[in-house]
Amino acid sequence: MKQPIRAFALGLLSAVLVLGVIYYIDGKTAEQKTEMQVSEMVTQLEAEGYVVKTLDEIQTEQSEDKTAEGLDEKNEEEKDEENTEEQESMTPASIDLHVEPGMSTEEIIDMLYEAGIIEDKQSFSNYLTEHDYSTGIQTGEFHIEEGMTYQEIAETITR
Repeated sequence: MKQPIRAFALGLLSAVLVLGVIYYIDGKTAEQKTEMQVSEMVTQLEAEGYVVKTLDEIQTEQSEDKTAEGLDEKNEEEKDEENTEEQESMTPASIDLHVEPGMSTEEIIDMLYEAGIIEDKQSFSNYLTEHDYSTGIQTGEFHIEEGMTYQEIAETITR
């Protein structure tokens, strides 16, 4: 019984010694690695294709972007005002709605909304559903006037 225990203990001791030597040798090589200087890191990163910027450069770019965005927003507001005025003057008094086979009720409602005939897509959709008009929409061309009630529009497109 003593012999197997001694062999086992000797195996553990030799394994610990081998691992200890490896750890000691590997530890020295890790300590020998020197830290790179910042300039060396930047050079190496740029050589690998990365763009390296300092904090000052980033802050400068951000402030320039904010200034440019402020100017863009002012220009966009002016353009939006001009577009709104143009749209108001271009709003037709009536449209010819062309309903093709396979068009959904939502597509038709979107066309009416974009033309300025209805103001609320959801309420018109609810009206069509509640009054059973949504299943009776016909294909064809319909003349719809601005100012028509939901009932008049529904009766026109369900003839």
